[in-house]
Amino acid sequence: MTRFIVENVHRTSSRPWALVTGRLEGDELHIGDKLTIRHSNVQVATAVVRSIELHSAPDKIAIAIDAALAETIQSGTVLVQAT
Repeated sequence: MTRFIVENVHRTSSRPWALVTGRLEGDELHIGDKLTIRHSNVQVATAVVRSIELHSAPDKIAIAIDAALAETIQSGTVLVQAT
């Protein structure tokens, strides 16, 4: 199972996405992958990976998701790859 543990969420007015930085466990992610947003193991929403930023710290990645979902994500949120 692929899990993405969120550490930071950033929104920028110049992009229609929120950038979510965190730690990836499991397989790599690809643009278009669907992720289930979970809080306390309860599904809250589904996000689609719109972009992957590779210039993060060595053990971190940043993914872009639709900006409207930024309010549902905070530090510690877990995104699980939908099957």
